[in-house]
Amino acid sequence: MGGIVLSISFDGDGDVDAARVAMWEEMRTFAQWFHVLGGKAYDELDDYLDELEPAAEPHQAGDRRMYWRFPNPAGCCPRSMLAWAHWCMVAVAVDWEQIGYVAGRRGVTITGPRPDVAAGEERLVVVRDRLWLVDDDGLRGDNLLLSFDELTEEEAGRVDAARERCGCVVCAGVRPDPEILAAVLADLHGADDGRAVQAAWYLERMDSATPEVLEALVRVGEQTRRFHYDDFSHPITRYAGRVPGAWTQLMALAPEVGQDGRDMALQALFPLYGAPHRTEDERDAYRAALQAALAEYGSDTAFYLLKDLD
Repeated sequence: MGGIVLSISFDGDGDVDAARVAMWEEMRTFAQWFHVLGGKAYDELDDYLDELEPAAEPHQAGDRRMYWRFPNPAGCCPRSMLAWAHWCMVAVAVDWEQIGYVAGRRGVTITGPRPDVAAGEERLVVVRDRLWLVDDDGLRGDNLLLSFDELTEEEAGRVDAARERCGCVVCAGVRPDPEILAAVLADLHGADDGRAVQAAWYLERMDSATPEVLEALVRVGEQTRRFHYDDFSHPITRYAGRVPGAWTQLMALAPEVGQDGRDMALQALFPLYGAPHRTEDERDAYRAALQAALAEYGSDTAFYLLKDLD
């Protein structure tokens, strides 16, 4: 049959098989959420997963690595096999903490190394509404080959670009490419609540982060009649950690927004509180902001954050 095997080292004596299954679910969901941005070109890649269980083979006692297997039945699925292995490594690289958390809940600690999101030799590209693997002699699908000679000038240019940076929607979404970022921001500001929540999920995983988008996340997320607090609180906290000057920005923004927005800003500031360069005056100002939120509207967020600081 052939195939490819992914592995990650771990420690701990917990339920390794349960951890592998839970981690696979995180990796699969990560890729499929990005597939939504890519449209029908990714449908048959999801079909590859039918009846596939990468973590089905029991873990062998004493082995300090855990494994996921992606088959290539009869040699007819090289593109899908390599694409899914590629997306799983991108998921682990980007969502390392989350994947480590679900493993930890099963008594397993992943020890790395954490993959580089840009690592790997696979290069994928969408041409003619189909996702292809860029190979030496042409573009490979599952049981398909499209020769370079058959490409139009525009298609050849797309392939050349993919040789430099993978053209799959997962990589393009994580970078992000300008057109994907524009579409996600349109959803964030749009009238569809579900798409706005999904936009926040994408944004917290993108490499680039700006003060403008951070403010937009807070102002959209504070709309209590549309969203649950948890829909935006974690994306805002994670996003803020990558924005230069987020401390100053959120301290200024918190008093300007409603109660949920204020709580989200205060929660996002909490991980920044312990930064080595944070001054005592800044820390005192943050404590004062928490105490003000607690006094003014009985903020549960402020109450628990103050407890954690103490």
